[in-house]
This record gives sequence, C-alpha cells and structure tokens, in this order.
Amino acid sequence: MDNEKKLMSLINSVNVLNSTRDLPEVLEQLIQEVLNVVGGANKSVLFLYDDRADILYAKTAVGFDMTYMKEIRLKPGEGMSGKTFLDEKGRIFSALEDTVEGMADISDNIRNIYSHSLGRMEYPVSAICVPLISDGKCIGVLTVDVYEDDVQFEQEDLRLLETFANQASIAIENATLFSQNERNKRIHEELSKVSLAKGGLADITSTLSKLIDEPVIVYNEMMDIIATSEKELYSISLELKEETIQGAERPVFETETLSEQVSLAGEERLVYFFPIAADTRFFGLLAVPIMNGTDVDPLDQFAVEQAVTVFAMEIDRQERLVEEHFNYSGSILERIIHHPYEDLSSLNLTEMNFPEHDYHNYCIAQLYFRDPLLSFEKMTEKKQKIMRMFYREFSRLPYRTLVYDRNLEVNVMFTVPGYLSETAVYEKLGRIFNKIMSYSSSYAGISGSIGLGRTVTKLNEVHYSYYDAKRCVEFLQSTYQERYIMNYRQLGPYRLFLKMERDELRNYRSEILLPVIEHDEKYGSELLNTLKMYLDTNQNMAESGRRLFLHVNTIKYRLATVYKILDIKSLSGKKNFELQLAFRINDYLNE
Repeated sequence: MDNEKKLMSLINSVNVLNSTRDLPEVLEQLIQEVLNVVGGANKSVLFLYDDRADILYAKTAVGFDMTYMKEIRLKPGEGMSGKTFLDEKGRIFSALEDTVEGMADISDNIRNIYSHSLGRMEYPVSAICVPLISDGKCIGVLTVDVYEDDVQFEQEDLRLLETFANQASIAIENATLFSQNERNKRIHEELSKVSLAKGGLADITSTLSKLIDEPVIVYNEMMDIIATSEKELYSISLELKEETIQGAERPVFETETLSEQVSLAGEERLVYFFPIAADTRFFGLLAVPIMNGTDVDPLDQFAVEQAVTVFAMEIDRQERLVEEHFNYSGSILERIIHHPYEDLSSLNLTEMNFPEHDYHNYCIAQLYFRDPLLSFEKMTEKKQKIMRMFYREFSRLPYRTLVYDRNLEVNVMFTVPGYLSETAVYEKLGRIFNKIMSYSSSYAGISGSIGLGRTVTKLNEVHYSYYDAKRCVEFLQSTYQERYIMNYRQLGPYRLFLKMERDELRNYRSEILLPVIEHDEKYGSELLNTLKMYLDTNQNMAESGRRLFLHVNTIKYRLATVYKILDIKSLSGKKNFELQLAFRINDYLNE
C-alpha cells in the first residue's frame, strides 16, 4: 500500500470512529478499521485496562474467537501487549523469533486460551502493539498480527498505527463519557422509580441486578446481609461475609471501590465491592460476585458507583421509620416506669399493639454508655451508631419492644412469653446484648454496662424491673467494671449495699475483719483467704484444703489462729453471718 493510500485509509478510518458516540460501536469499528490502516495485517485484538483488578482484558478482536479470547487476563508486563502497556510506547515484533520471545512469559492457561481462540497454536510472524493513551494514562493496548511469511511490519506501519491509536483514544474517551452519562442516567432513573414506588430494598437490589446482568448482595454497616437479588445467593453472601469481609480492614471497604478474587461455593469469582455512603456516613456495602473469566462492564461499574446513593437513601428511610417507631414507644415506656399506677391510654397501647395478656411477661434492661475520655458530643455521635443497631435487632423480635432513650442511659422493655423461665429470658437477652456490645467495642469504640431486671407479669410492676436493672448497672460501675452485663439474680445481696454509704460499709468490714487483715499484712499469712474459703465450702476443712491445695492440718492450724485473733471458740450462726456479710461487703467495695 503506497503512502497516499495509507493516508486516505487512515483519514477514512478516523472519520468512521468519530461517526458515533456509542462505545460498543466505537470499539467494534476500531478493531475493524485497524486492518484497513495497516496493510497486510489479518488479525487484531484490543486490550483494555481494568485499574481495580490491575489486568488487561481482551475487549474485542478480529480473526480470533472471542468465546475464548474474552477470558484472557494479562498482567502489566506479561506478553507483547503487557510489555507495551508498561512502556507506554509502541513496539514492533518484526520476526517470528521476536513474537516467540515476546510471548514467552505468558502463563500456560493464557497460552491454552490463545490457541483455542486462534484454532491452533501458532505464533505471529510479525506484530505491532501500540498503547492507547488518554489524559496521560494508558487505558489499553491495540495489537495487530500477521501470520503470513511474506509480510513483515516496518517502522512506517508503527507510526501509522500510533497515529490511528491517538485518534482512537480520543474517540474512546468521548464515547466513554457519553455512554457513562447515558448508562448512569438509565440505572439511576430505574432505581429511583422503584424507590419512589416504595418497592423497598429487595426490589431495588433485584432491579440493579437485572440492569447490569449480574448478582447483587447488600450488607448494612454491621455487615449483616439485608438484601440479595436472588434467594439462592444467601449462602454465598454468608460465605463472602465470613471469609472475606470480616477479615479485611474495615476502613478500606468504607472509602473505595475494590475488586478481589474469591473462592465461593467451590468456584473462583471476581467480587466487586462498592461502599454505600452519603455525606460522611457509611451505610453498608454492595457486592457484585461474578463468575471467573468475566468482568463487570466499566460503564456499569461507574453507574453502580453513582447509583449507591439510591441504596443509601432507602436504607436511611427504613432506619428512620424504625427509629420513629421506637422514639414514640419511649414516651410510653417512660410513663410505665415513672408513673406505674396512672391509667395508660388504651388508645396508645392499642396503637402500639401492646395489650396486656396473661401469657406475657415483661423485663427491663438498662444500658449505660461510658467512656471517661470522650466528650459528651463525641459520645453522643458514637452512641447513635449503637442505637441504629439496637433498633435493627429489636425490630426483629417477635414481640413488641419499647425503648426509652435518655442521654447516655437506654432502657428497654422486652415482652417475653410467659412460659419462659427467668433464666431462659436472661440467656436470650444475653445473646442479643453480647452481639450489640461486641459491635459497640469493635466499630463504635465505646463500652457500657448492662443490667437486667426481674421478669414481671403486669405493666404496673415494670418499675420494679427497672429499679433492679438500674441497681445492676450501678453495681457494675462501682465494683465489677471488668464485666459489662449482670442480671438481678446475680446481684444477690449486693443490692442491699447500693443504698448505703461506702464509709459505713468500710467501717463494718473493718470492725469484723480488720484483726485478721492486719495479721496477714504483718506476717505475710493467708488467714483471710483461708477463712473465706472455709465459709464458702460450708465449713468443710477437707474441701477447703482441696481447693486451696493445702493439707487439712494446715487448714486446722490457720483456723485455730483465726479463732484466737477474733477471740471466738467456734463459728456460731450469728458469727458466721457477720463474717459472711463482711466478706460480701469486701467483695462489693472491691478495694
């Protein structure tokens, strides 16, 4: 082909590229026209770069079977096209030995795919690779091959193809911008329609899945699964959460779109993670698991990134509805707690679907948030995260739950079946609060104390359960700060001490135990511990010795010393009670 014909061919090809703004059409015309620009070329392939996966993938080709070719994934620097991508400069592979050397580092899998796409295993006799540069970045590589011995590419062919590639990059950029806007607009419009129709998160998720022709999973900010485009996805969603999401650095998922190769249900999948965020708040995560060997179209990736605001708005809407319900319930619970003998409006209780039944019992839990190093404003901000989880967890319970939120104190009234024992109720509530406090510590960074009151059978008895729970919290804060949850039964006699002055309790402890304490301090003995164990084992010397790893004669000797110090002959009922009470006070004071 002479120079004039080559120039005319180039001009015609550029005109064809600029005749449309539809990206798939531009790419298809590009790969067809390149054969008109470079004389003798009979096969060509266009590789585009996926910056998230850091791979080059075959987008379209002439002379190759795309059924196979589309599965090729080249790392930057791999093969002729990968090397051209890294260099960002055109390359000529003039002879067969050059192409063999250029393809020497491709994997066996890629070599196998290449041979299937060609119909045989054969290296090009000659090849040219040129980068596609847009905004100073390489967005792909255009490769042309020749498999006939009488054709060999020259520098002039390289310059011509580079000129074509420059124009092709501009055409791709323009078409990409246009297609992004069109795709983004369509997806956003379709999702907004579903959202405005109050279709809910499930319908929005299903709609997005159909638009991008890929499965979609939605997690909330706690990484609970809240929607899947297909029911069959749930097991995969759970596996993805347990194997990948929970083990990753949380802030990474909250700030940027990621892709990761993951094994799910025994199959390799490429999973795209899109953060669902709006303003400064992270609402959750949108995951798109696709089969290995395929990709989410870059246009769809861009559109999904823009469309996550619809998911954020829907999650926020649902959370606000639940929050409003519990805020209203708070006014009811406040009256039940503080004005138990006033007649509650039957209208209010009916609206809350809260009739009093013989087969219902009630239990109050109180949670008090604490962190002395945080300001009130910062603590309130962190508390809001925990309250969202509160509302989500409580809204799932089969019976109505009332929440009275007051500054850093949260009171919850649980309605429980009357057939459940108090122990079973405490176990059930313990599991709920364990999950909440684990999240609170891990992601919100605050701790708290939880008290569980007794179960009662009437609404006008709920205030008793409230004061029980309050005493448990007070005890946890003053004594056992290493624990965060306690129920009324575990509090036992300690609840008697909560209303007493600590100095008065100290005085009683000293009056009863001080002589033994002073003896231990002076002689380094273990009389106090031995006496406590003896009382705890119902005055059984053998059992005390077994628990303390001491001979029974040592126990006898120590007890004789205690009797002498306290000036007693035996542990009578009254003296036994006084000592037991003093030890309980000592435990309570924890000093």
